[in-house]
Amino acid sequence: MRDLKLFIFVGISIVLLNSCANFNSNILFKIPKKSSFAYDSIPLEPEEDFRLAPGDRFNFLFGTNNGEKIILNQSGVSSESLNGQNNSQLNQMRMQNQNNQFTYLVRQDGKANLPLLGDLVVAGKTILALENEIKTLLSENYIRPFVQIRVTNQRVIIFPGKGDAQVVGLSNANTSLLEVIALAGGIRDEARSNSIRLMRKISPTKREIYKIDLSTIEGLKDAQMIVQSNDYIYIDFKPRLASSILQEIGPWLSLITTGLLTYSIITP
Repeated sequence: MRDLKLFIFVGISIVLLNSCANFNSNILFKIPKKSSFAYDSIPLEPEEDFRLAPGDRFNFLFGTNNGEKIILNQSGVSSESLNGQNNSQLNQMRMQNQNNQFTYLVRQDGKANLPLLGDLVVAGKTILALENEIKTLLSENYIRPFVQIRVTNQRVIIFPGKGDAQVVGLSNANTSLLEVIALAGGIRDEARSNSIRLMRKISPTKREIYKIDLSTIEGLKDAQMIVQSNDYIYIDFKPRLASSILQEIGPWLSLITTGLLTYSIITP
């Protein structure tokens, strides 16, 4: 009996030690204690416009006469205003214009292959700068060209507390931090609304890190912070100790209990 008690004690100790080793093993971006790390100042708006980078995808709308035909095709105007074109022709033109919005990839060399223009360096340029450059190049052969560019794969990665991470697409250029959190399903039960970290890429090898507290009304200002494509948003979480430990050691306790019951049955 003494040996059995010793065996049980050692077994439970091993289980607890193994559980402690796995405890909080899913925490990311932990800052070491006594570190000299300091958070950066929170910018409510991006310090500069978004710049295209390798891996980005975009499409652009093109038309002559400052986009006159684009407006006519999309507006559904009557046939008389289009020199006698019937409505079926108008609808066909509108559908063709929508289908012609192809997507173009910014390659690793910073270039994109565009119709009429061939390979063009686009990485590092803002949307407005690229639109103006394409207008200038097309104006050599077209009258008052109109160009509108839209990036199609802008997104942020969010870890909303304990749970599944999500990639949230940015459908507009002024998406706030609070809107992104809402799109990801809000803050989880175990998440800490007073400890949100946003990591923003400011160069190919560096990110600034901002700490945001949304637990009080004073955090409403920071909640309106405009996010940028490729931001990482991590919400710290406070694990429930009792439930986590029970979840870890539950199967082992069940095994030990079964063993004890079997032993008591077979022991005279």
